[in-house]
Amino acid sequence: TTSVVCLALGIGLGPSGVSLLHLDIAQASGWMEHLTEVAVLFSLFVSGLKLRLPLRSRRWWTAFFLAGPVMVICIVGVSLVAHFGLHLGWGMSVLVGAILAPTDPVLATLVQVADAQDYDPVRFSLSGEAGLNDGVAFPFVILGLLLMQATDPAQWLGGWLIKDVAWAVVAGIACGYWMGRGLGKLTLYLRIQHEDSTVSPNDYLALALIALAYVVSEIIHGYGFLAVFAAGL
Repeated sequence: TTSVVCLALGIGLGPSGVSLLHLDIAQASGWMEHLTEVAVLFSLFVSGLKLRLPLRSRRWWTAFFLAGPVMVICIVGVSLVAHFGLHLGWGMSVLVGAILAPTDPVLATLVQVADAQDYDPVRFSLSGEAGLNDGVAFPFVILGLLLMQATDPAQWLGGWLIKDVAWAVVAGIACGYWMGRGLGKLTLYLRIQHEDSTVSPNDYLALALIALAYVVSEIIHGYGFLAVFAAGL
């Protein structure tokens, strides 16, 4: 796959190969973090664009099931193995489970829907799960970090449930969905109002929508990745 080719190319350019590329992880971590975030945001937005079935369709049920109960079971299972099998602390165990459980939307491109007319049940379910799973994984990432601080759970458990689970998920989805829907309605209105076929969603509007959905969601403490996926949808 393309991912494997890129990985091999990176190894070949790095110290293990011809040694043309040297990165100090501590110094490069800032821009590398932002670069990978941008890559995921583009992938999530495109995934949302391709999923054209209405939310009432039964095909969405499997995606919701995979991104919800199955994800939680996977996180719990990995956490138990990491804690009792590898003797890691509970905080690190939950963090590892939250990192490993989601289907990566970038690496899973080849098993996702090919285009907007692709309604294959398996590919549609995997695509929907890849876009939604951040809403389940992120709260557990926060939970793992909180557990690693070794403080009394009674001090932060309520805030975690309200802020990082209930509010962040709902705010992210609602923010992105209504921004995307609003932009679509606005461009449609302008086309009808001015009888101009050139007034339509384009690459520049898509880039702006990705940026705005992410930033606005983060400002209101929602999950930006969820917002971008919902905006594309």
